[in-house]
Amino acid sequence: MLHCDCDACHQKDVGGCYYGCVGVSKPLLNKIVVLDPGHGGIYSGGVHYGFRESDINLSVALKVRKKLARLGATVIMTRTRDVNLAPPGSALDADLQARVDVAKTSGADIFVSLHVDDVPNINLVGLASYFPEGRSSGLACAIQASLVNEICTVDNGVSPADFYVLVHNDMPAALIEMGYLSNPAEALCLMDNAYQKLLADGILKGIISYFLCQ
Repeated sequence: MLHCDCDACHQKDVGGCYYGCVGVSKPLLNKIVVLDPGHGGIYSGGVHYGFRESDINLSVALKVRKKLARLGATVIMTRTRDVNLAPPGSALDADLQARVDVAKTSGADIFVSLHVDDVPNINLVGLASYFPEGRSSGLACAIQASLVNEICTVDNGVSPADFYVLVHNDMPAALIEMGYLSNPAEALCLMDNAYQKLLADGILKGIISYFLCQ
């Protein structure tokens, strides 16, 4: 796991510290956040035990949107329904580019893409976050640290990656793998509404922490 160079990312309660130290009710006022619930439509992502990745990604993203908006952020969603973004018959890259286009045209401060992992090894569990190769890890690091603190699960670290939505975006970007849909127990957690709220809280606190570092 990469070392995070932001002290705020290591606070035990980023949200509480922020309000205690800064004392504002709208800490994200004038910040534009793009939330990208990965997959959707014909691109469902992983499917295990009757659960679809695209549904989980969207459900958590909608919860994060609500929390961000309460703190003053302008939140742009790449999708709010079970749809793919590119026209019918388009290649996957076109769908990914459409997500990037949403971010670029919005003038966003940050881009956060939400996913769950799907691998052959059903024993793997935990959280992982990714940032664009050759660029800052700050956003991914802040969200990863807050999520691990919130969920108390396995920390699979922060790593560089060449995912399309990361490397083609100009603004700070992170892709979050919120757990393993391929693991039976974790799949049940990921579909649980209370667990999704914990994920949303962790992502929110990570975003606040990131902006504190700026």
